[in-house]
Amino acid sequence: MIEIEELRALRGPNRHTRHTAIFMVLDIKEYESRPSDKIEGFLDRLVALIPTLQEHGCSIGKPGGFIQRLQNGTWAGHIIEHIAIELQCLAGMEVAYGKTLDTSIEGKYIVVFRYLVESVGLKAAKEAVSLFEAVAEGKSFDVSRVVSNLKVLREDDMLGPTTWSIVKEAKSRGIPFIRLNKASYIQLGYGSHQKRIQASITSQTSSIAVEVADEKTEVKEHLKKAGIPVPNGQMVSTEEEAIAVFNEIGAAVVVKPEVGNHGNGSTINVVDLEQLKKAFRAAQAYYPDVIVEEYVHGGDFRLLVIDGKFVAAGKREPAHVVGDGKSSIKELIQEINKDPRRGFGHEKVLTQIDIDEMTERLLSLRGLSLQYAPREGEKVYLKTTANLSQGGTATDVTDEVNPEIRLMAERTARIVGLDCVGVDALATDISLPLHQSGLKVVEVNAAPGFRMHLEPTNGQPRNVAKPIVDMLFPEGYAQVPVLAVTGTNGKTTTCKLISHTLKYSGKIVGLACTTGIEIDGNVVITGDYSGPEGAGIVVREPTVDHLVLEVARGGLARRGLGVKKVDVGVLLNIGNDHMGTDWIENQEALSLAKSTVIEVVKKSGASVLNADDNATMSVVGRARGNIVLFSLDPNNQKIKEHIKAGGTVVTVDKRSAIIRNSELDIPVCALEEIPITFGGIVDFNISNALAAIGALHGLNLPLEQIRNGIMTFYPTANQNPGRMNLFDFQTFKVLVDYCHNIESARALAKLLPRLSQGRKIALCHGTGNRTDEQIIEYGIALASVYDYIVLTDFDPRNRPVGETSGLVHEGLIKGGFKEGNIDIVPEPSKAVDYLFSKAENGDLLVINPDELEPTMSQILERYRQIVTHI
Repeated sequence: MIEIEELRALRGPNRHTRHTAIFMVLDIKEYESRPSDKIEGFLDRLVALIPTLQEHGCSIGKPGGFIQRLQNGTWAGHIIEHIAIELQCLAGMEVAYGKTLDTSIEGKYIVVFRYLVESVGLKAAKEAVSLFEAVAEGKSFDVSRVVSNLKVLREDDMLGPTTWSIVKEAKSRGIPFIRLNKASYIQLGYGSHQKRIQASITSQTSSIAVEVADEKTEVKEHLKKAGIPVPNGQMVSTEEEAIAVFNEIGAAVVVKPEVGNHGNGSTINVVDLEQLKKAFRAAQAYYPDVIVEEYVHGGDFRLLVIDGKFVAAGKREPAHVVGDGKSSIKELIQEINKDPRRGFGHEKVLTQIDIDEMTERLLSLRGLSLQYAPREGEKVYLKTTANLSQGGTATDVTDEVNPEIRLMAERTARIVGLDCVGVDALATDISLPLHQSGLKVVEVNAAPGFRMHLEPTNGQPRNVAKPIVDMLFPEGYAQVPVLAVTGTNGKTTTCKLISHTLKYSGKIVGLACTTGIEIDGNVVITGDYSGPEGAGIVVREPTVDHLVLEVARGGLARRGLGVKKVDVGVLLNIGNDHMGTDWIENQEALSLAKSTVIEVVKKSGASVLNADDNATMSVVGRARGNIVLFSLDPNNQKIKEHIKAGGTVVTVDKRSAIIRNSELDIPVCALEEIPITFGGIVDFNISNALAAIGALHGLNLPLEQIRNGIMTFYPTANQNPGRMNLFDFQTFKVLVDYCHNIESARALAKLLPRLSQGRKIALCHGTGNRTDEQIIEYGIALASVYDYIVLTDFDPRNRPVGETSGLVHEGLIKGGFKEGNIDIVPEPSKAVDYLFSKAENGDLLVINPDELEPTMSQILERYRQIVTHI
């Protein structure tokens, strides 16, 4: 039996695709030795179940390609990929992308495929496995049941037509969107330039107006006083009151709940007391107060007004059947539902007609049943309202509406106070002047659906989402720049340096990084937010005008990037850290994962890459936007070629950081003036500073503002906690730095002798989510850095306490480190105290923490004691 070892949604750009995708790891077990051509009858059974698989081109690139692969023999993972894609297509979600990758473990495959609705994609993955096994074993499988269930999930979780039309219009203008819940609550734009919608209700919609519109009796009183024609009627709460109003009107009435929507509980054309009593009880089941009002004869019209202007009109007709003199109502419904334009929910222009409580009640009021066979030409209505979602139809009549009626609709919107309103009216002819049309306004809808205007059954479609977006962004959308930084080392420092410079230049910055979330320089949440969750928090923050995102490998691999596009993408370096985790098994896979950040740069943006790092430069061809290279070596051949080709670089010349192109050198500042370089001796922070300069230059920040920011960012516990924080304890010094991998250990080996001539004593640890081999290699790297090492277990992850320390210890010994110069203190707080107890005059203590706060508190407490006694 095939095992699904991992299954998750990649919700943003990732190493496989820029789109959302399902990621699945399969252990196909015995099917590793049974490709499709080795399973008797497999192809025929599969195609019999899903004939549309014959249209898949696969790697052949033309219809029938996948069938050809099946005939020649392909493996279970690849077949499951295609099944999962096709199940979504059959459920009304057209997707095409997919790929299957083998791994270093026999029988295990990575399957990636596109999805439009996450819940559907995840379910399709599981069902695809079950379907494959059923076909392989010659068992039956109900594809129609699975597709039907996927359609239900789609309707539950997919954006509705109204919301999607607005999102689609916004996307066409380059406005990003975020879905804020599982319903229709959407943020358009980022940060301080965002607007929000919930279907057609916007962040500018008056809550008072919505409440007034929902109270049908009160809103009609307002309109009546303003000269808007409305039907006569009253609100009642007892059956006796309903009968009294019915007798007073003396004609056919409509009975409906005071508060409600979609026609629930409504009954039209009530002509006798028995019908009235049934209608009253049906309405009161939805709301205690009930409206009884005159039934207005004529067509049912929806007049849409947005931002005070009439934009569209539709004539609606409730779901109905027309008799042929032979077929029953039930049979006529079944025949209508065969119309290819009708589908489940919102998947097609028209919705299938369901037989529900409303249908049966409406027929009962007329003394009919589903078995009744209407006379030829007899029209029988099946719903009380003309909603398309209940099987109704709509005809666009925008161009037919008389100017007086247009004005009436616009006045109605302004009287109620709604920015987007659907005015429901009954009229005999809306092309006539208002008082000749027989028009009366029966309802005002605060959240009108757009489907009838976007895809009318008959007539011209109207892009009614456009005036909504015009209203929300009257001056156009002002982009909130997004800068994303990734790499093996230096991400946090570079992000904080960029954020500091932007804030220093007057920007309000949202920063998501390893140390937490900062808004305008204030820490609002602590913890590691270098993944998509952190990005989500800052893009939703309503005060920020610039966003800086640290992008760690883990979040990219497990969920994808937290934004769709960036203005500046920075790739600092690509080491071997984390190899072997999250199915990133080699340098190429890691490089592809990291390069996601530069692949999603806008055409108008900039990609900033480290020309000193060969792995980084291996993916330069994937970079988008204007490419800016940075290098510590002005004679680096790669930057010379880049300049010759008309590109821009940031490098070092005569101990100064400069921006260079083919025409001129632009000095930024001397290396000694960059505080994080410790007077120009910390190469890795010089490199980080060059990257930050490149990113800010790519953002077109003025040179003076770049210079001011770079020169005022210090390696202190306040500005850059845990990154090269140096404390002077008078007789010895303490350096706190988040050194956690081989590359960073080697960098410190070069730096520490320049910081201190005394002994180098370190408190180190292994990171539990690395492989055994990586932790041992880290120990080997540490052996050349320090004179004495205390090992603790800051970050065991899922390993037993002490296991990582043991592996680092093994590496130290392999690296030639003396056994007598190693101590293991498992408890981190005691290990810090023990380290301080080893300090002598002239020593440099180096602490590599994991969670910064408890360790930094211990250090600062000791430091305050020293300062107090000076």
